[in-house]
Amino acid sequence: MGNAAFVHDLLFFLEEQDFPFAPRFLGRDEQGRDILSYLEGENWPESGSGLSDDLLVQAARTIRQYHDVTAGSPLAQGHEIVAHHELGPHNTIFQGGHLVGFIDWDDAAPGTRLCDLANAVYNYVDVGHWSSQEASEQARRIHLMCAAYGWDDPLTLMNDFEADLQQALRNHEQAGRTGAIKSFAEEVNWMRQRAQELRLLLRLWHGFRLRSSEHRAQESARSQTWVGKGA
Repeated sequence: MGNAAFVHDLLFFLEEQDFPFAPRFLGRDEQGRDILSYLEGENWPESGSGLSDDLLVQAARTIRQYHDVTAGSPLAQGHEIVAHHELGPHNTIFQGGHLVGFIDWDDAAPGTRLCDLANAVYNYVDVGHWSSQEASEQARRIHLMCAAYGWDDPLTLMNDFEADLQQALRNHEQAGRTGAIKSFAEEVNWMRQRAQELRLLLRLWHGFRLRSSEHRAQESARSQTWVGKGA
């Protein structure tokens, strides 16, 4: 694994920072294979559409914690964070309704919060055309994860969804992978339409949240006014 030394340093760093949601690097065996601590539980190999809202919130908050830990660290090498790059239910260990940790750190590298979060949300929510979810439910769950992370502009994730799929299609075209080209071309075309639906729905969700915040602020102001009058 060409990235092994970096991953070892990252896992050591996360241990030093008391980040509990990653395995510990324990060394190598006689055959040179990495030895990692065992995270008790199971991953979620099926569609993220089956994850509960609570697990989505836990995932988003844990991703935020991970990003905050690596932000500004020497391992970020001048970039915003160290991105995991493969976050999703297939690389997350759950047990008893709780998130235990993230696995498969082989692709970790300096990156940005946006790209790592967008990839994670795409996988946890399952925004692909194979998902059985309606656009309204996907938008609700995207908004839920962004709010739990503290990401104020979910619309930026839509741009990343499309750009990532388009880049994957170009990579397959350059490599001449006929089957993958057909599959990803269909996905790119589908996402182009679904992303427009999601943008509209997310704008509605964002507007609702702003109106709710303004309403709470007004209610609080009125409450303070009455308290003042009572005094």
